Amino acid sequence: MKQDAEGIRMIDVSGHAMQAPHGEDLVCAGVSCIMTGALNALDILVPQACDLVLETGHVSIRKKEADEQAQLLLQAILIQLQTMEAQFSEYMKIKVQEV
Repeated sequence: MKQDAEGIRMIDVSGHAMQAPHGEDLVCAGVSCIMTGALNALDILVPQACDLVLETGHVSIRKKEADEQAQLLLQAILIQLQTMEAQFSEYMKIKVQEV
């Protein structure tokens, strides 16, 4: 995750949690659900505000322009991921970079 004085600029999720065998990994499933819902919400509510990328094992959200609604959604995504990280810190790590 990258942020500056204006808030979150980018959220990038990649890799697999390896908490369980492929297809049974609840950490991966949880993160996938958060990110899929996030992409859908951003695409529907603020389609012009972010560049969205969805690939196997990789999701990227890059804010293109200042938008309060997009910033609120990005903060909600981060809170959801932090909630998961608090429970499953051995399987996932959020890195915050100031830009």
